[in-house]
Amino acid sequence: MRIVITDADTGTELLTSARCAEVAGVSATTWTGYVARGRAPEPITHLNARTPLWDATEVQVWHDNRPGRGARTDLSVDAET
Repeated sequence: MRIVITDADTGTELLTSARCAEVAGVSATTWTGYVARGRAPEPITHLNARTPLWDATEVQVWHDNRPGRGARTDLSVDAET
C-alpha cells in the first residue's frame, strides 16, 4: 500500500522524509543529512510537530538535476594539473 498525502487546497502531493529518500534513491538518514546541510529542498509544511513534508514535484526536480553518485563538487579540474 502506498499512502499519498495531498494538500486539499492546491492538489499538491506532499512527501514525508522517508518517501523523499525513496525518490532520491538514498537512505532516510542520508536524506535527513542532505536537508540539514541545505543540499536538499526545504520542507514546505509539517503534518505535525515531528513530520515535515516536501512538495513531490520539487523533490523530483531536485533529484533529476543533482550530480550522480560519487560526484565531487568540491574538486576543481585544475587540481589534476
